[in-house]
Amino acid sequence: MRSTTVRIESKSRWMLAALLAMATPAVAQQIAVSVDPERDVRAFSRDIFGVSYGNDARFAQMGYTVRRWGGNATTRYNWRVDVHNTANDWFYENIPGAGDRTQIPPIGNAADAYIATTLAAGAKPLLTIPTIGWTPRADSPMNHPYFAGFSVAKYGAQQQVDPWDPDAGNGVRTNGSLIVDNEPSDTSSVVGPAFWQEWIAHLKTRFGDGVRLYALDNEPMLWNSTHRDIHPAAATYDEIWSRTASYGAAIKQQDSDALVFGPVSWGYCDLFGSAADNCMDGPDRQAHGGMPFIAWYLQRVCANPLPGGGRLVDYLDLHWYPQGTNVSGSDDDSSSTAARRLRALKELYDPTWVSESWIADLGDWDANHYDKPNFIPRVRAWIDQYCPGTKLAITEYNFGGDNTASGAVAQAELFGIFAREGVDMAMRWVAPEPNTRAERAFTLFLDYDGAGAEVQGNSVYAASANVDQIGAYAFADDSRRMVLLTNKTTSSRTVAVSFQAALDGTWKLYGFDAANPVHLIASGNLSGTTPNLPALPAMSANLLVIELPQSPENRVFSDGFESD
Repeated sequence: MRSTTVRIESKSRWMLAALLAMATPAVAQQIAVSVDPERDVRAFSRDIFGVSYGNDARFAQMGYTVRRWGGNATTRYNWRVDVHNTANDWFYENIPGAGDRTQIPPIGNAADAYIATTLAAGAKPLLTIPTIGWTPRADSPMNHPYFAGFSVAKYGAQQQVDPWDPDAGNGVRTNGSLIVDNEPSDTSSVVGPAFWQEWIAHLKTRFGDGVRLYALDNEPMLWNSTHRDIHPAAATYDEIWSRTASYGAAIKQQDSDALVFGPVSWGYCDLFGSAADNCMDGPDRQAHGGMPFIAWYLQRVCANPLPGGGRLVDYLDLHWYPQGTNVSGSDDDSSSTAARRLRALKELYDPTWVSESWIADLGDWDANHYDKPNFIPRVRAWIDQYCPGTKLAITEYNFGGDNTASGAVAQAELFGIFAREGVDMAMRWVAPEPNTRAERAFTLFLDYDGAGAEVQGNSVYAASANVDQIGAYAFADDSRRMVLLTNKTTSSRTVAVSFQAALDGTWKLYGFDAANPVHLIASGNLSGTTPNLPALPAMSANLLVIELPQSPENRVFSDGFESD
């Protein structure tokens, strides 16, 4: 009987514990974050706070550092008449800009205006130099109907037409087949490097040394899709290199101080192969020693110096968009998409992370295709191996719509990743709309106190015990220690930040969440290794700023920011 009594009592205690557990709300576990300002010290560049396009007035207010003139339309821009072609973004049409063509370039042309407002805001312009070999015709009409790549009158009925220009088709016949026998001269004229040397000469006359950054076109491995009316063939290793050699040399001949960006890849596939290989280990790559395209490209850059030792390409220019469903540029902010969006950040740096997209289908079947992108460390390793000293630029990226809370948090964490992993320049596609959540991420880094204070110094070691819940990135200079803490969950989270050595100073916690712009959350004093922080709001980005008294032992850091 005694044993039976014991079993009954044990069962009763178990039931009581279970009832108490159901009645008591779960308490989120505190997440530990460790920071060591003496480890992994890397100066980071203010050029990571760049964008493409955006409202001129807002651009100046936000303090963006670089502004890119890029995208599909810039592949065909005629600077002499201020006309661009919309490519497959909009029915392959030549669209005019300035109305006064009495001067070259036209008075009030789009490029000059763009550069002028960028420089006036204290930022650097990055200008696309087309290398495709065609430019919109100088006689392009000023009004509808515009010249179009696939005229309905000339090539027959098509599946779609421009509602405002019904003769401009999409190049797809009503039976679904592609029109492939069109004439590029319908919209465009042949040009070579000299055409763009003249443009650079004009820019030097107009802006002096204001324009130094030039990109070699835009996503050439997609030309057979985006610009197939003039370039229907898939680009190859040799074609891209040939254009790099001729146009890169022409730019440097015209402006010896210019910095050239190439090859301006579109994403994951052309890290490893050409458009001709169609994201496979195809014959083009095999004809080039089986080398990944970007590795091969870097090798060619360093193997072909300019006279005097200069380089054809100064920045390896790559684009990156997460490929998971509804992540990039999407307004979907459902809990499942938000979590997937924030996990996608690991594609940039985690060698063990398997992409939650079609990239996972690539498997690990050879040395040049991976389901684990490990994007930035991978390309930096190629730089170190094949062309040391080349800088790294990510001139297009986007991790979410402007008003998604998770997209704003991802944007803030991207800056931490770029700084830690050694990205030299980055531009979001495109600039966030004014007063959107995405803008808050830039403000947290460029003006966190509303009085011009910005994150600066060096990127230093920080580690979170749970990166899927809390992201952690640290910065240090002579007078401050700063820690970016992102809460990627839908609940508030407590975080224990522990510094490697004791600090004496004052701290302030700034941050934003879905409901609130960047603001001061809390403040206090610190004497020790762990500030007593409040819980971080759900889906938020937060910046812990510790002000240190000026003393010789604190003055151990450089100013941190790099520049050209």
